[in-house]
Amino acid sequence: MLQPQLLPLPLVEKKSVHRLCLHVGGIVRMMDTQNIMYLQSEVNYTRFFTKDGKAYLEAKTLKHFNGVLEGSDFIRIHKSFLVNKNFIVEMTPEFVELRNGVQLPVSRRKRRALKKNRAITSVFSSFTKMDKWY
Repeated sequence: MLQPQLLPLPLVEKKSVHRLCLHVGGIVRMMDTQNIMYLQSEVNYTRFFTKDGKAYLEAKTLKHFNGVLEGSDFIRIHKSFLVNKNFIVEMTPEFVELRNGVQLPVSRRKRRALKKNRAITSVFSSFTKMDKWY
């Protein structure tokens, strides 16, 4: 009896996510990731904060959304926060300030990772000299 031949699967490119499905008032809605300023963990829930000042609660963990949004403009700055780097105005070793004036804490571990992350440092090259912030 002949054994079936296994063919290699084609490689799938991981593309960045531009829209998310969120449950809003019992209705599933598509939301552009460009409109999301940051995500905050609330145990087994995640709260989304948008640029128009609204907040939405989703029954999935921040770890789930960190995986979904990997490769996009979102950066994990703390165990409880995932931030869209396009909304960051100021960054210090202790906090990140967003366009709406909200200050979010940066954990010590994530601070080291942010320092090594070239993508985030390029965002601030036009604002300030990065040597001053560490």
